Amino acid sequence: MTTLRLIADDLTGALDSAAQFKGSLGPSPVLTSVAVAEVPGSFVLNLSCRDGAQAIAIERARATRAAFAGADIAFKKIDSRRCHVVDNLTGGG
Repeated sequence: MTTLRLIADDLTGALDSAAQFKGSLGPSPVLTSVAVAEVPGSFVLNLSCRDGAQAIAIERARATRAAFAGADIAFKKIDSRRCHVVDNLTGGG
């Protein structure tokens, strides 16, 4: 089965994205803590960093790097230019 690892900058984006993949990949749990993003199989993770401080966005983005390992589909959903887009994509560097 195809493994999806999807990370979003807010809960709405996480839930909307999980719903889009459900038809082809089946349901994926939506996680709300970076600490639990070490579960096997598919999952969607809400970083909750869209409106927060830049330092928090960097910290959370860095913490997710390992979560992409082993995924058939690794997807990062950022739906707002109000967030720290570059920091979300690069982990601050």
